[in-house]
Amino acid sequence: MEFQGRIIRVLPKRSGTGQNGDWVRLPFVFAYFENGDQRWEDKVLLETWDTNHMAQIAKFCEIGADGKVIIENGNVKLNVIDIKCKCGFSHNVREFEKRDGSGKQTINDLRLYRLEIDPVLEPLPTGDRHDQPEGKDDDLPF
Repeated sequence: MEFQGRIIRVLPKRSGTGQNGDWVRLPFVFAYFENGDQRWEDKVLLETWDTNHMAQIAKFCEIGADGKVIIENGNVKLNVIDIKCKCGFSHNVREFEKRDGSGKQTINDLRLYRLEIDPVLEPLPTGDRHDQPEGKDDDLPF
């Protein structure tokens, strides 16, 4: 699935060591409109392992005097309100054995396969946006 949307929040990088060696991920929140009427915005937490994607996103991050990304309230501080982009991601469900041996765990597995940050992309609609339907709406068919 590919959607035009915006990165509204970037979280600090996560890193660790797995059976295949060291890894680094950059999580971010991508907001987009899946429905045709573009009234309710969908949001999804995506992560990229791609250093090229990380470099593209880094251009929009505030850098401190020490040369490191500024983190405020657990989020990376951006120098723009949001990052307009196109994301392609697939979804699946993954099951794995818990580390403590207490059984299996099932999680959503969203895999980013495309990130295109382009300042030429058309801006998103600027009308009222609601995360979830609220109250009575007279133009509903029921």
